[in-house]
Amino acid sequence: MTQPWTRGPVVAALLVTLGLSLPAHANPDVEPTSVDRFAYLRQLSLDLWGRVPTYDELEQLSGQDDVTATHVDAMLDDDRFAAFVNRYHADLLLPFLDPFKLINFAASFLAPPAFADPLDTDTRLFTYYTALYTRGAIVPCADEPAQFNPDGSPVLTDRGDGILLDGYVMVEPYWAPGTQVKVCALEARTAAANAAGQDCTQYGGMASGTCGCGPNLERCQSVESSAMIRDALVDQMLNMLRTPIAEGRSYFDALVGNTELVNGPIVHYYKHHAPLLVDPFFVYPPVALAQLPDVPFDDTTWREVTRVTPAHSGLLTSMSYLLRFQTARARASRFWDVFLCTPFQAPDAELPSPDEPCSDEPDLRLRCGCNGCHAQLEPAAAYWSRFVDAGTAYLDPVQFPVQQPACGACGADVLCNFVCDRFYLTQPGHPKEEAWVNTLQQYVFRNEAEMANAEAGPSALVEQYLQSGQLAMCTATRLWTRLHNRPPTGRERLDLVRPLAEAFTASGNDFKKLVRDIITSDSYRRLAQ
Repeated sequence: MTQPWTRGPVVAALLVTLGLSLPAHANPDVEPTSVDRFAYLRQLSLDLWGRVPTYDELEQLSGQDDVTATHVDAMLDDDRFAAFVNRYHADLLLPFLDPFKLINFAASFLAPPAFADPLDTDTRLFTYYTALYTRGAIVPCADEPAQFNPDGSPVLTDRGDGILLDGYVMVEPYWAPGTQVKVCALEARTAAANAAGQDCTQYGGMASGTCGCGPNLERCQSVESSAMIRDALVDQMLNMLRTPIAEGRSYFDALVGNTELVNGPIVHYYKHHAPLLVDPFFVYPPVALAQLPDVPFDDTTWREVTRVTPAHSGLLTSMSYLLRFQTARARASRFWDVFLCTPFQAPDAELPSPDEPCSDEPDLRLRCGCNGCHAQLEPAAAYWSRFVDAGTAYLDPVQFPVQQPACGACGADVLCNFVCDRFYLTQPGHPKEEAWVNTLQQYVFRNEAEMANAEAGPSALVEQYLQSGQLAMCTATRLWTRLHNRPPTGRERLDLVRPLAEAFTASGNDFKKLVRDIITSDSYRRLAQ
């Protein structure tokens, strides 16, 4: 006898969502096609929303012959599909930043609390250089309210071993309006310059240990604010992809253009933290500070601003992308892999002897054992040559011409200035490099075409592969692979994926439509059987 709980299409569908099935005789009310539609909904829900269908969703389907086009469109318009877009691109672009790439110890509360007494749970916020250079040791202030001299400076008391301690004050931090945190009085100072006249909004002043964190601690980062800034920069990149997808614009709009999206944490970071880094070209805001909106730190609304140069190229020159992939070669390699489905891979061949003459070749595209990849990688990397390695600054041609004769004075006995030492080839290490002395390092061994590509930036690269169709074909292949959980066979690439890529191009590169075409295709539906 059939048990009551085994009757009905919804119960059967729930078992399907759990990956289970009923014996054929156990549920006579469900036709095989009904089970297929429930399995299809389960597959859609798992792939697009990351969860199995609810009982109500299954019950709604029980009165229909199939998952309707309206239902599919509703799933694609849901915020949960936006989360799928995030996951998909995060897996490809790896936009996860180490917060230590974004901070300066002189103005950070991140590391110093680790030096405090581990039994002290009532932490006072303090910074590394202030503790080291003013207190005399990497220790926080005393756990007692601060006292002040007539001139307003904190009273420092020798604790008996030469270490001078101030007390704490309560401050409302920019990252948590309406709250108060304990801050050592030295760190809570708000003056714009120290006693020596150094600017407290720049690295030199903060690194002296005699500047404070400014009003509401705006010049310093806490563990909490650092995480918020890092997450905002990561989401900025992903949002640059989500926005054209949601608006039905070309998916590849995310890869071109000299605008970017900013919110409160990013604006605050650009204005107050980036200028404090020891190397001003390490993290350099891509937007002129005067162009940034005046918004509070906790404002998470995204606003579009214009970057400093048309050579910027969407997410490909975003702070997250440039810091995650720190060289022109790495940036080009990731683009080739993610958007062209053509990863650079060394040929399976034995490396030549280091004694071979060509093993000493300084141009990697000609060096034995390296040329298999670098013959293609070096020209590809040219498009990022105006964006500094190990940083985010754009090297403006006026300030950084390809040739800088002033760097010719550098030599074994003459110290280079900062710009020459950081960006130009000043001391050749090989006879073939002598002709390139005083040249921007990123331009060494480049021909005229590659130099033109460097000036144009990655947008020119995107346009080239838009015209060839390779961007569309790669995008269709990657999405097909993600949603089928395997790569297409050679025949499937020709018969199934290529028509999808052609339809994608014809739609104006509508990403959401491409997803819709894949999940309503016979090949995808068959996965539910």
